[in-house]
Amino acid sequence: ISVSNDNMDAINTTGITVISLKPLDAIAVLKELKDLLKGRVVISMAAALRISKISSILTESKVVRAMTNIAARVGGGYTVYSYDHLDAEDEKAVSHLLGCLGESERVEEKYMDALTAMSGSGPAYIFTVIESMVYAGLKVGLPRELALRSSYQTVLGSAKLVATGENHISELRDLVTTPGGVTIDALYELESAGIRTAFMRAIEAATEKAKKISDTLEKV
Repeated sequence: ISVSNDNMDAINTTGITVISLKPLDAIAVLKELKDLLKGRVVISMAAALRISKISSILTESKVVRAMTNIAARVGGGYTVYSYDHLDAEDEKAVSHLLGCLGESERVEEKYMDALTAMSGSGPAYIFTVIESMVYAGLKVGLPRELALRSSYQTVLGSAKLVATGENHISELRDLVTTPGGVTIDALYELESAGIRTAFMRAIEAATEKAKKISDTLEKV
């Protein structure tokens, strides 16, 4: 991998340019480099920055809006992307590039704000769940490393089981929840704490924030 501190050099030595910046910084850089990016495929990873806004700056570029998450560090990211106009060759190149981060999927742009809240921010929610499980393990006497390992392995295994698509999530939960058993008492406490409502409110709030930022950026 060639590394450079010079944006112009980076653009001139690549076929696809990825803009991975905060939205306002991305707008400034795109304005600065718009002439160099003519005719090129540009993938924006800037949260809440709409294709229409990017295209208003890069009038002669092929624009892709994408959102991944931090799990891309270990090839486990989930990356969604949208575009208006790409030929088959460019689409194949974009799909391959984003697929290197983990799973990738093209979606309609109208879903991007919600997916930014769901999967872009999602690891933070799951980290909070895992950390809570670790603290619970400590409270009932587990050694710290064992509490951590049992927590993340449980999350990993559960996600893999859901991903098979063989059973609905509620069916899988019911398979674990036996009458008068341990699990039902734990679920009762979680439901009493409003865990589902808390997650729905959290993702709804994050989606609304993303939409608000998108609307603000349109005016910049």
